[in-house]
Amino acid sequence: MAKLELRGYLPHEDKPEKFEKFRKIASEIYNEIDGHIIFSWEEKFEQFDIIENNTKIDYIDLKNMLGNDSKYLI
Repeated sequence: MAKLELRGYLPHEDKPEKFEKFRKIASEIYNEIDGHIIFSWEEKFEQFDIIENNTKIDYIDLKNMLGNDSKYLI
């Protein structure tokens, strides 16, 4: 399972619904991938950006794996 890190809010801060929904979706979709992916919440766009990816899968393929939920990534 890929280690996923979502940055943008401290643990005690309230997070937007989209932030929490993506956390759940990403955990399910990327559970078969080995490596580490760091996502950064971009408030201006209300989407995530991948700021670090040491998996063997490139950005386009990671985004495509999300299917209809790719709207969560810039």
